[in-house]
Amino acid sequence: MSAVKNLLDLFDLEHLGDNRYIASAREYGWKRIFGGLIVAQAIIAAYKTIDNRYLHSLHSYFLRAGDPDITIEYDVEKLRDGKSFGQRIISAYQNKHLIFYMIASFHKDETGLSHQSYFPEDIKNPDELSSEIEILDEIFKTSPENIRDTRNRERPIEFRPVEPRNMVNPKKTSPEQLLWLRLSEKTDTDRILNQALLAYASDYTILDTALMPHGISIFQRNIQVASLDHSMWFHRDFDINQWILYNQNSPNTFGNRGFAQGSMHSQDGTLIASVSQEGMIRLLPNN
Repeated sequence: MSAVKNLLDLFDLEHLGDNRYIASAREYGWKRIFGGLIVAQAIIAAYKTIDNRYLHSLHSYFLRAGDPDITIEYDVEKLRDGKSFGQRIISAYQNKHLIFYMIASFHKDETGLSHQSYFPEDIKNPDELSSEIEILDEIFKTSPENIRDTRNRERPIEFRPVEPRNMVNPKKTSPEQLLWLRLSEKTDTDRILNQALLAYASDYTILDTALMPHGISIFQRNIQVASLDHSMWFHRDFDINQWILYNQNSPNTFGNRGFAQGSMHSQDGTLIASVSQEGMIRLLPNN
């Protein structure tokens, strides 16, 4: 079974009644629950309670580490249904413990004033770049065993970094990175699935940006990294089967917390989404 099919199966939430839903969190190749999966499932749960409006923003918090061997129960609370906007609170539980909390806002399609930022000029096209897997294959020729499972993990999203970084022996660089992303295989999607899948993908690399000026990667044994919150704004419709440029930067790291933000453009330059995240970044004492 393909990685995309496996991920979409995890988006198939079971209705428990009273705006409550349950889903598996067992994603093949992951030893923990990936934060992007919880965000995506929460989006799907919220959409089951609202009609004729589409997600335009979400603000979420990761409260406890999740266990992939335990199903997640999503409880959706209706805050408001106005003429144009509607809001929902989505709470995620494992064994009755709250592990995740999100406020999401939905908007009926309207027309009005329009402007946007554009991505930088002279960006390499994805066809000119190596895939993440190809880059990892080169790195893993001499890599330690503790990160080999990352190479073997299935990829529902294909990433192509514009300037690849050596995650085993990282150098200090400016806290900026560009990469292209899309579904790893073409799949029928609708507007809701596109948003859920992009939210999933948006959590994959953004916090790494806060490590770059320190010459650190998430694969080092003396670093503890965990997402604390995740916010996202959807500006325009898109198709995640097509290439999307993810432009990420980190304006601040301090006090064991790193902050990063990003913008997402379709290949024709259309701004489709914006992202921000803060995470815990803690150096551990060397043994």
